[in-house]
Amino acid sequence: MSASPLVSIIIPTYNAVKYVQQTVESCLAQTHDVIEIIIQDDCSNDGTWELLTKLYSQEPKVKLFRNTKNLGIGDNWNAAYTKASGEYFVIFNADDLMHPTMVAGFLSRFNADPTLDIVTGKFEILVTETNKTFIYPDHVDMHGGLVGDLYSQLFFKSAFHWNFSLVKKTLLKKVEFESGDLFLNTQVCDYELWYRCYLAGAKVYFDDTKIWGHYRKHESNSSSKPNGELRSFLKDFLYYHQNSFKEKSGLTYTKVLARRFLTFCNNRKNFEKDVFYLYVKRIAQSVL
Repeated sequence: MSASPLVSIIIPTYNAVKYVQQTVESCLAQTHDVIEIIIQDDCSNDGTWELLTKLYSQEPKVKLFRNTKNLGIGDNWNAAYTKASGEYFVIFNADDLMHPTMVAGFLSRFNADPTLDIVTGKFEILVTETNKTFIYPDHVDMHGGLVGDLYSQLFFKSAFHWNFSLVKKTLLKKVEFESGDLFLNTQVCDYELWYRCYLAGAKVYFDDTKIWGHYRKHESNSSSKPNGELRSFLKDFLYYHQNSFKEKSGLTYTKVLARRFLTFCNNRKNFEKDVFYLYVKRIAQSVL
């Protein structure tokens, strides 16, 4: 690692006018100041692009780009990724906040152990409606250090978030698709990238020494749309990784199962929780 490596912070944006300024300012406030902030706007129609150009068109650390047409989550992230040239990457959401020492703190972990691929850290949920915060549930009893069983932490807990992680470019190049893309164009593209890093044998360190940032919870979060995430998980993630998933978990994944689940989701936009959980139970019974 160079003495003061360039860190690329990529921020894909879409209709984030309420929060994006605070997000960018938290990135600019990093104590490690050798950074580039790549902002890729996916044809926002709420004033996001206009605000960004007004505030940051003259800021040398911020590079602004806009798609000519809406690409969707994964391909917008790909567009941002291809423009970044850092030795390390942070993949950040347009509505969240990072602690000013996050990049510097994580770089110190890489300095201590150059064999690491990812340093990730503890964060809090910030509820916009109440302005209250709480520790991300999977981190309440999680201790710092090398992550031993990355598969379990990812599949059973979803323990980590790219927002609050610093990753070597060498790892990202290793897990790129043949096309050169880093992300599947699907709603759970961030989770799918974690899984590919697991398959590549990534060495991950979890830093619990402080709260490294805040994930903002509000009505527009993509994660607040569970039907979409589950549809994405079955249609794209499990379909793409069915062989490794079957080998690791012992479960058999079939296209028929996916089609049945998607039909259910499409026909039940506002189903009750008990109905949903009953269906999930039937899915589990059908694949065991």
